[in-house]
Amino acid sequence: MNMIFNAGEGRWLEPVYLRIGYGMPEAIRGPKEAHNHLLFRWPAVRGEKYNSARSLCLEADTDPLLHEKARALFIEACIEASVLD
Repeated sequence: MNMIFNAGEGRWLEPVYLRIGYGMPEAIRGPKEAHNHLLFRWPAVRGEKYNSARSLCLEADTDPLLHEKARALFIEACIEASVLD
């Protein structure tokens, strides 16, 4: 049996649900999606958790051992930005 593991496609055990502005609720399923949202879709006002979450999500994209820690920090950033759904 061949098993292929691509750390860049890592997913969290449970997604994080958020809503930015008046948009539709979105499910963020892993550190790569979280990092992309932090970079390109995040509200203009960014708190202190934002940079930490961005750095850790980027690192967790290639290190599966950091996935759940990145998820927890991403949730903190979501709470800080009032986008947690």
